[in-house]
Amino acid sequence: MGASIAPVTIGRTYYSSGLRFRPGLGRLRRIAAALPEYAALDLETTGLDPARDRVIEIGAVAFTPDRITSTLEQLVDPGRAVPDVVLRLTGIKQEELRGAANPDDALRRLADFLRGRQPVGHGARLDVEFLEAAGLWDGSQQVLDTLDIARILLPAAGSHSLPLLSTEMGFIQPRPHRALDDADATRQLLLRLREEAVALDQGLKESMLALVAPYPWPAARFFAEALTAPNPNPDPEIAVGRESGGRGRAAELPPDDPTAVAALLGPDGRLADLVPGYEHREPQLQMLLAVAQIQSRGGMLVVEAGTGTGKSLAYLVPSIARAVRHRERVVVSTNTHTLQEQLMVKDLPGLREWLPWDFKACLLKGRSNYVSLRRWRRYLAEPCKDAEELMFKLKVLMWLHTTESGDRSELRLHGREEVLWTRIASDPLDCVGIHCTKEDCYVHRARAEAETADLVVINHALLLADAEVGGGLLPEYDHLIIDEAHHLEEAATRGLRQEVDGPGLLALLERLARDRVDGGGRAEGLLEELQLQPRLGASDDAFGEAAPQAIAAAVRVRELFRIADVWVAARLGETERREESVRITAALREDDGWAHIREEAENAVTALAALDASLRRAVAGVREWLGGEEPDQGVRELEMIRGRLDGSLGVLDEALLRPDANRVYWFSQVSRAENLLLRAAPINVGSLLRDRVYGERRSTVFTSATLAVGGTFDYFSSRAGLGPEIEELILPSPFDFYHQALVCLPTDMPLPEDESFDAAVEQLIASVARRAGGRTLALFTSHRQLRDVHAGLKQRVDLDEVLILGQGIDGQRRQLLKTFEEAERPLLLGTASFWEGIDIPGERLSCVIVVRLPFPVPTDPVYAARAEQLREPFSQLALPQAALRLKQGFGRLIRRSTDRGAVVILDNRILGRDYGKAFLDVLPPASRYVGPGAQVANRVGDWLARV
Repeated sequence: MGASIAPVTIGRTYYSSGLRFRPGLGRLRRIAAALPEYAALDLETTGLDPARDRVIEIGAVAFTPDRITSTLEQLVDPGRAVPDVVLRLTGIKQEELRGAANPDDALRRLADFLRGRQPVGHGARLDVEFLEAAGLWDGSQQVLDTLDIARILLPAAGSHSLPLLSTEMGFIQPRPHRALDDADATRQLLLRLREEAVALDQGLKESMLALVAPYPWPAARFFAEALTAPNPNPDPEIAVGRESGGRGRAAELPPDDPTAVAALLGPDGRLADLVPGYEHREPQLQMLLAVAQIQSRGGMLVVEAGTGTGKSLAYLVPSIARAVRHRERVVVSTNTHTLQEQLMVKDLPGLREWLPWDFKACLLKGRSNYVSLRRWRRYLAEPCKDAEELMFKLKVLMWLHTTESGDRSELRLHGREEVLWTRIASDPLDCVGIHCTKEDCYVHRARAEAETADLVVINHALLLADAEVGGGLLPEYDHLIIDEAHHLEEAATRGLRQEVDGPGLLALLERLARDRVDGGGRAEGLLEELQLQPRLGASDDAFGEAAPQAIAAAVRVRELFRIADVWVAARLGETERREESVRITAALREDDGWAHIREEAENAVTALAALDASLRRAVAGVREWLGGEEPDQGVRELEMIRGRLDGSLGVLDEALLRPDANRVYWFSQVSRAENLLLRAAPINVGSLLRDRVYGERRSTVFTSATLAVGGTFDYFSSRAGLGPEIEELILPSPFDFYHQALVCLPTDMPLPEDESFDAAVEQLIASVARRAGGRTLALFTSHRQLRDVHAGLKQRVDLDEVLILGQGIDGQRRQLLKTFEEAERPLLLGTASFWEGIDIPGERLSCVIVVRLPFPVPTDPVYAARAEQLREPFSQLALPQAALRLKQGFGRLIRRSTDRGAVVILDNRILGRDYGKAFLDVLPPASRYVGPGAQVANRVGDWLARV
């Protein structure tokens, strides 16, 4: 690549490099000079589906960095009515389109305009898809996407959407959302991005140039030109640090009396005049006092705090007071990143400004959330496989130049970047241990910061990982707050789950050793590479033994998973679920085919154990020879592979040969990709949580908006391992649900198992979304049903003005939520992840439709194993789970005291079955309509129209 690795030092004060530039400037300038003209393009369309929607306007601008050379603007007759929402957005009139250019002719003109020029677009995939659908896109062309470039060069931008960037940067755009004007805004953005690249730090520019030099892709050529252009302002700006202009801190310590601490948030307290938009909330004060008291005397407290209570301040204020006065550290654990961001970005900075004493709080995440500089340097030196990987590396290079935390959340990863991140994420098997310092390791630095903090915010996964390894991942702490506690059992199960991926295990073994393609000589792979290195000392024999053992183990593992795959396929049938599982029960272990699996498992386990013994000797020999020196990359890779093989060996041995009565085992076939997984998880996590998480704490507080079922915490306590000694508090929401929310229960819907149910669901969703003007979230429990209903809705002409979004069809969660918030009339169809953690206040979300009561899938291996241990699994497990889930779904609607909306439940079982009362009882006391489904849309529309 013509590049060399340079050291990296953490911190803004230091330059974070990775590559040093060597190619001559002349060569890169010749590459840049060969660039053709750019051509920015934009299409205005009737919708987002090229197969169904039509183009109504095309616009393009040809330009160089110095001038505009040509433009193209053309209205297009779509041959159909254009949705009003599109006409309002663009300002185009329907009559202007009648008799305008033919779509094929207009798109052909655009294709001719682009020929010989470098196409430029912003999020241009949709524009390209319309040209592809018309057969007018040259497959050899690649778009230079300003969205990708902006994500690299403008990492701190609040949004990378073209309208917001245009506004923020003051672009000239007389007619936003018109094709030519948007194309010209894209032109202006590309030139501004070029200026940003030109002005970068010289050392960073050299690293980026070395990275892009070998590649012909449009993004590489853009950076090659921009980074070699002369900088008109070569002197960098000097940043001047300033202390915050906050209030001075009082010298006294926080009060020790819980009542005095609670009074801080009272109507006459110090914070009443300081907190913006302060509202006196009696439930918030009750919770604050209860938390302060339990932290003072010790014990466990379970609090259900209804939406709008303000529970985060209710536990943060007493926790900070306790930590500062008594030097007793408090850990706050959440389940979602959304809540972590709320605490770290909003609540804690606010309290630091408002409270009369100072404190230190920090966020600590699991190791894989931090970049490993060692792994990054190795990855950076590898050739890029495609333009997407090149842009990811450029993005990381920019980020490392400024980051102080090394936390991946700062990068705002998209799509495949999540996969690429795993190449550079910190890995415990690639850690240098005692050689690691906070100066060159972000994980070490984060943990060192946590050791000095009064309050540490973490997630449930890290809390449970620390418990599993017996401590050491978290600093010592006295008090624990578990927010989003309804996820605790699920998080513990997920965190303690183990799995073996058949193809992945084979890949590790083949990396160690594999037969040569030509069939001759010694095996090739990592073991041979290491054996050829000098001075391996006594480990040479171990390397020699390990190579044939790795090949033999691969044969055994391949045969085991081949047989298991056949055995699993015979039990799955031809269903269309996205992931299929077969739980390995005691009855199945008596099956005729199981004996063959057990025999092959014994062979594989024996082969892997022999290999492990040789690898241990080899690694120990190298370590002894090196003394205290750090091993080279090959030895580190060998240690990582050995660690992963050892974990796989343990799972295979336990799951297939020596099962544990408190664990469940199952095979999963994921996405029909012939990727068979063997998984293991604990059946009951309550005792582990009690012994390793709560037991050593002075106090533990469990809180959530959804913990109680039937007015008690019996279900939560039984699942979380809590006893009768806990203290309990249920606080209602301060919202006026009777006047803010309407619950609609249609009486004539078919039962969910009826063949006509999907058609009825489609009809009712369509009528409600049309009457509500979009602004609707439909919650499903089945991906198959979501896809079928989505397909039906897309074909309806009465929804032309509604933007229909389907999870997994039109994008993933984050992208869909962003589109939903920005669109005028959106209808979003979502499954599991949309039932909670969504906060869209105001009129943008006015209706939530619950398609089916969210019962757990009875064949889910973990659920099935837990159900078998209960006397009445439906009432003790299935019903409470589903009731809490429904409660969470309802909570998506009313997020503020000014919100107003409707919830429609389409599952008739809530009215017709005995257990329906359990679901009705968990819902807030809202207004209610019970009657024919044909009236639901009008009821919802009338409700939303009320002032």
